Amino acid sequence: MISVIIPYYNPNRDSESERLLHRAILSVRDNLDGLIPYEVILVNDGSPGDPDMRPFGGMPLYYTKRAHGMLGAARNTGIDNAKGDMLAFLDADDYYFPGTLVPCIKAMEQNGADLVGFGFRTTRTSAPADCPVSGKPAFSALCTGNEYMSQGNLFSGAWQFIISTELIRGHGLRFMENRYIEDEEFTPRLLFFSKRMTYARHPVYAYYVHPGTIITSHSAQNTELKSSHTIAAIQSLLEFRQEHSTEQHDGLDKKIDSLAIDHLRRTLRRKDWHDALPVQIRALQRMGLFPLRADSLPARSRLFAALSGNRTGQYLLHLIELFYK
Repeated sequence: MISVIIPYYNPNRDSESERLLHRAILSVRDNLDGLIPYEVILVNDGSPGDPDMRPFGGMPLYYTKRAHGMLGAARNTGIDNAKGDMLAFLDADDYYFPGTLVPCIKAMEQNGADLVGFGFRTTRTSAPADCPVSGKPAFSALCTGNEYMSQGNLFSGAWQFIISTELIRGHGLRFMENRYIEDEEFTPRLLFFSKRMTYARHPVYAYYVHPGTIITSHSAQNTELKSSHTIAAIQSLLEFRQEHSTEQHDGLDKKIDSLAIDHLRRTLRRKDWHDALPVQIRALQRMGLFPLRADSLPARSRLFAALSGNRTGQYLLHLIELFYK
């Protein structure tokens, strides 16, 4: 059985957020009903009132409320209450494309995998859209999570995987609570412990980008929060690496190095980048991550690392980041 965990936070009780939640829940039902045993665990993360659950009568849907602790805390509550031997995380404003989940679940079962990754597509419309898979979905050969991270810069959305419940509980994995950037700290640790994983490039997950979220907001307060929480996530991963220094960790090292570069890229897009960049560079220096380490990263990252070491190069990188923003 698979447990699909949906955190829900709607502090203003607006109808659009509830409509998007309904879309998310229906996408689970339409993918799995009658095909795969499942449950939906809806975690209200401190929102006032309760969402309307009447459209989902008869579904294996379990609803719980908790004090507000942000996305990571809500997911932890879902993990604690899950009964399935597989887990998936679905944000309340996102959804699964029709007919895409079952092949991933079957690939996990047939391969004895502890983790299955899949592709996603970004959408900027609140209307659901079909994204049919052309032909039979193809999955990679089995690999370890470390090998997966070694292959390229890992996009760290925890919602991009179907996960063995034992993989999470057996290693005591938890999300950071009361933090943004929680996926960047959780997913590399999850991958580090995975010994049998497969992945597909076909899109399964529709990631909805809309205004008003922490991801799209560029207010000074939210920008500073994202910066401080990213540094905390990187520091946590460095401590995790030290705890497991005798194990194969080149993939984890690569992810940490790319996180440091991504952090400076975001800093260069800030309106106050001229003042903020030295602060963030000093934070990385204290962790031994600046000058940037990019030998194992793609050529673009190596060029970024080379230019980041002097003020002229930093100004050029600022202009480049504004252009590609």
